[in-house]
Amino acid sequence: MMHMKVASTHTYAAPPEAVFAVMTSPEVLVAKYQALGHLDVKIVEHSARAGITVVRSRRGVRLVVPTFAKRFFEPVTLVDQLDEWDPPQADGSRAGIWQVIARGVPVTTGGQLSLTPVTGGTLAEVSGEVTCPMPIVGGRIATFLAADVERAMHEGAAFLDGYLRDSAAGSPAGIRRPAS
Repeated sequence: MMHMKVASTHTYAAPPEAVFAVMTSPEVLVAKYQALGHLDVKIVEHSARAGITVVRSRRGVRLVVPTFAKRFFEPVTLVDQLDEWDPPQADGSRAGIWQVIARGVPVTTGGQLSLTPVTGGTLAEVSGEVTCPMPIVGGRIATFLAADVERAMHEGAAFLDGYLRDSAAGSPAGIRRPAS
């Protein structure tokens, strides 16, 4: 079985509760995934019970797949994502988990989420692993997907930065797409 680590850290110029609000807002998530080029984006669950916040999304993701992996991927892969956040700590920090299941693809992806207050804002950390159990090509598939997951993490953080900036500036639309 092949494992590839993925990670992203980003500092937002907003307090943890504001960052958490945009990271779990169905409206913002739909706009973020659409800005990333994902198709037919749906938030299938957004709930809070006993302080635990759960967000499940479903979307189509287009991948530019290397030749060696084309037989394992559809042109658009249906992806289900789960983000589950624990209640905030006294300082506003939060921890959680994320998991992505790509239908019909022999890969699992998931890991940890955290928001930590820092001077002037919030440090958001996402870490995890892409795992592919296939012999021979599993390592190459995991490496390819890990790079794509990290790219999406960074693009998503840039989108949320813009959203938070626009919201703080009182932009009436609130949602904007990053410049291509």
